Amino acid sequence: MITVSEAIAEELHRAGVDRTFGLPGGEVLYLIDALREIGIEFTLCRHEADAGIAAAVYGKLKRTPGVVITTLGPGASNLMLPFSNSVLDREPLLAISAQIPESWPATHTHQRIPFIDCYRPVTKFASAVNGHTARRTIRRALELAIEEPAGPTYVTISTEQAIAAGLEFDDSREAFNPHQAKATGSHGDPVAAARALRERLSTAERPLVLLGIGVDPIHAPQIRRWLDNWGLDVGVTPKIKGIVDETASNFIGVVGGMSIDGTILEALHESDLIVSFGFDPVEVDKTWHAELPISWVLEAPLAMGIVPTKDCFFASHGEILEQMIAMGAPKSWDPSFEDTKAKRRACWEQSRVDEPDLSHHPVSIVRALAEAVPAETIVTTDVGSHKYLFGQFWTSRQPETFFMSNGLSGMGYGIAAALGAKLARPNVPVLAAVGDGGFSMNSQELETAVRVGAPIIVLVLADSSYSLIHHSQLDKKLPNYGVDFNPIDSVKIAEACGVKGLRARDAATLAEAVMEAIAGDQSLVVEVPVEIDAYQGLV
Repeated sequence: MITVSEAIAEELHRAGVDRTFGLPGGEVLYLIDALREIGIEFTLCRHEADAGIAAAVYGKLKRTPGVVITTLGPGASNLMLPFSNSVLDREPLLAISAQIPESWPATHTHQRIPFIDCYRPVTKFASAVNGHTARRTIRRALELAIEEPAGPTYVTISTEQAIAAGLEFDDSREAFNPHQAKATGSHGDPVAAARALRERLSTAERPLVLLGIGVDPIHAPQIRRWLDNWGLDVGVTPKIKGIVDETASNFIGVVGGMSIDGTILEALHESDLIVSFGFDPVEVDKTWHAELPISWVLEAPLAMGIVPTKDCFFASHGEILEQMIAMGAPKSWDPSFEDTKAKRRACWEQSRVDEPDLSHHPVSIVRALAEAVPAETIVTTDVGSHKYLFGQFWTSRQPETFFMSNGLSGMGYGIAAALGAKLARPNVPVLAAVGDGGFSMNSQELETAVRVGAPIIVLVLADSSYSLIHHSQLDKKLPNYGVDFNPIDSVKIAEACGVKGLRARDAATLAEAVMEAIAGDQSLVVEVPVEIDAYQGLV
């Protein structure tokens, strides 16, 4: 008879989980060893929050729930950040933490926190496992983590249960299959939805398609074919960048509070019909979505289970797209949003790839890298002023090549996400764009990247300040207070973790160093000094 730990390991293995992330504690050692025995790698990280973020991005790219393992007490306490990011940014995550054995007396309060009660409101499922329920519990947690909208699930295990006998009948035919995961709710008729959308578009003079986080990247070819055949303009939210080619003439920009947001919102307000596939206002920091004429095309509810109350079509995106492609466009439309496209293009064209001093030209930093690295490069960003620039101006051309924390907008995401992405796609370059404030939060994960053979490139835009908040203070006419810090030597930190580090002030040096690291498949940290006032007018 196998133990509960071994039963859990079997269920994860059958679900296609080949790697977990986390930090060990004495209470989960039996589980980690059971994973080792079955061939599931345990990736030791330097902080549980980083492990959870890395796991979720890894799972997103592998199309199976990412798995993070922690001890009880402080280990489990550090899961709130990845849980919050997972539920708002739709990244599939199963967290397994230790807990105090039920047989221990209630007076034993050392490290005792009611984590299931704490985390139930921000997870899709929270439960303890035992010998009678382990398989069913893990299967349900896996199922709900990847069911759209994807999000976090949470399971606890005690030391006693970890080595207890697994008493359930093992029916492998009921094992979780990530490829059979379905969206929450019942779908409507895609033919009727396609006809209704076509009818609405037939009466529109300035329609705009808006693509959001709820679109499955597998639909990218259909979306591109439909947009091209019908001659429709399109915008995207940051979490779905790359679903369309952002160098195409019908691309208006990135919607949702990124750089030059006012310019992009001009296009939305000029439109007399916005057809939104998978759009979720979780990525938006304003309320225009409640005021403009939007037709919502959804496969799953929005974040936190919310569903729009009007003009909502709940049906398969793939089937709707195929129907509309077959039907053909109801009319042709005159060119629209040309002013928005021109203003956005001007910001790009005013930047220079031969810029000798990048400190006052942050868009040139984005351009120098975007024009140097391969199109398949995965870019992750941390949160800060640089996020706004990369979110708007990085020219994503392929699906699943851009990751940021946007629904939550949590700092500390960039490096951890890059680690998960590189482990999931080892043959693809991965670049993390972070500020010096975010870099100081989890730069120790560079050691993790070296140790596990996942070379990542980290661009540090250094301004010795939480510059986004600094500019917010200026806008509110408040004094500069509580946002600045002493310079952090990113190069020395990189070298301390076994990674090459350098500073670059000109675009040529920056691009050359990054391309050299990509060619050698090596980790690299490049610090680029940026004057804080260089972001003025861009964020």
